[in-house]
Amino acid sequence: FQFARRKSGRGRFLPNMAAVATLAPPTAVTSAAGILSLLEEQENQLRVAALNRLNEVVDQFWHEIADYLPDIESMYEDPQFPGRELAALVASKVFYHLEEYDDARRLALGAGKLFDLSHRTEYVEKIVAVAIDEYQKL
Repeated sequence: FQFARRKSGRGRFLPNMAAVATLAPPTAVTSAAGILSLLEEQENQLRVAALNRLNEVVDQFWHEIADYLPDIESMYEDPQFPGRELAALVASKVFYHLEEYDDARRLALGAGKLFDLSHRTEYVEKIVAVAIDEYQKL
């Protein structure tokens, strides 16, 4: 704590309230609505920032993000959009949670290097299994 120069009535130094405020724990995120609203912006930089944040919270808020799947997929399908692979990754993870594994696989492949096989999560393992099953059908 940083202490103020003034003393309390009992002779103790008072904590600087700005220092106390910085020690407060961060507020828990309870909805992705604010992040999702950024997808509607015209500025690509804001939309890419939103996709980055959505990628961080997709496992918790996939049900909210699902309403925006058409928008996210259209970002992926736009060859001029700078966050195409990130849009594909976020959409893939949402489809995974929706148990739409073929769409999840298709978009995971569209995510390129962002679909990281070294992360051994349930999502990655399921997408790999679906891809192997699809290959065996050929």
